[in-house]
Amino acid sequence: MKLVSLSQVSHLLYPGVTLAWSVRDANGTLLLAKGHVLADERAVQTLLDRGMFIDAAEIAAAAAANRAEAPKDESMSGRWSGLENRLGTLLKSSTEPNFLQKVRESVVSIAALADGNVDLLIFLILRHDYKRVANYSVVHALHSAALCSLLTRRLGWPEPKRYSVLGAALTMNISMLELQNNLAIRTLKPSDAERQVIAEHPTVSATMLRDAGLADVDWLTTVEQHHERRDGKGYPLGLTDSTEMSRLLNFVDTFTAKHSPRAGRTPQPAHRAARDLFTHSGGDPLAALVIKEFGIYPPGCYVRLASGEVAIVVQRGASANAPIVAAITNKNGDSLTQPVRRDTSTPANAIAATVAEELIRVRVSVDRLYDQKTNR
Repeated sequence: MKLVSLSQVSHLLYPGVTLAWSVRDANGTLLLAKGHVLADERAVQTLLDRGMFIDAAEIAAAAAANRAEAPKDESMSGRWSGLENRLGTLLKSSTEPNFLQKVRESVVSIAALADGNVDLLIFLILRHDYKRVANYSVVHALHSAALCSLLTRRLGWPEPKRYSVLGAALTMNISMLELQNNLAIRTLKPSDAERQVIAEHPTVSATMLRDAGLADVDWLTTVEQHHERRDGKGYPLGLTDSTEMSRLLNFVDTFTAKHSPRAGRTPQPAHRAARDLFTHSGGDPLAALVIKEFGIYPPGCYVRLASGEVAIVVQRGASANAPIVAAITNKNGDSLTQPVRRDTSTPANAIAATVAEELIRVRVSVDRLYDQKTNR
């Protein structure tokens, strides 16, 4: 029996959870049997504080069972839409008994998507239908959490730390969800009272999470500090030494907001949003990581090729300026019956320019572009 620390699966421990494996001491003696229910946050914390262990084989078996139960015929885009729909109700119900449990379940689902087809996930973020701006707050939370998952994987963060920042991304704005939605659909600037709500939302959101029973210090601190900046010009406290997790979420929050349109404001192209982010960050390596993950021409970006064809980027290439694209029109602007893959590293298919979304008349579904199922 190979024993591993219970802390390795701490992200799966929360009040009300049924243990998927047995808990043992350092000698392998059974302490809690599989199927035991953790009654409350105190029970969870007591287990972690005592330094308990679990059998690595049981962890693997539980993970395999979860994969076996996953729908086999649901595309990644379908799972993404399902997540958005569930979050639309969940994030507005912080006072419900199972709120934190359901947020943690969403975090695990988002991490699983990010561990799959990264290019497709970036495409889903970039090509979201922002005509549905009334749901802006939920979409922004989902996009921020997904991008955080990609970046924390690249950073090699352990799962507990990774899941804490994903949870913070989903819940950083729970105290102002309706205000976010209202601001997204109107052209008027915030009133003084609304500005006050915005200024206080990191603190108020963290308080709501504590009231819901959250005891994860990293998660709470990241929510409280996600608008702080190293130059001291952030809010609510004007800190210059916010945590690494808070800085990462701040850059992700800023970046995803820049490429999201709102009433009276067109979205910034991803490459311009990335450039502005890096400039305003003072060259912070975490901001550079956001740019590296998306690349110069991220999946979902429309481009014109040297051949005259218009295409949409579907996969990042070996070099930042030479992605794989799918041509959707010929050189005369006529739509193609089927998207055609092009490698832009070849001179004939090199990217000549980006194309603004509002100039695109041909629409192709994500499933046609990627034509694959995800069974993770």
